[in-house]
Amino acid sequence: MKAVVFHGIGDIRLEEVDDPKKEPTDAIVTLAASAICGTDLHMIRGTVTGM
Repeated sequence: MKAVVFHGIGDIRLEEVDDPKKEPTDAIVTLAASAICGTDLHMIRGTVTGM
């Protein structure tokens, strides 16, 4: 499956990752589209401490 993976400041990639392990209480959903939230920009720019 594909996932957006944070590797570091300014380094966010779409990668192929292992499928999640499903538990009886989990729900696995398929997304058709996604968008970035404005607060996510802090991680990309490195303006959040501890990132």
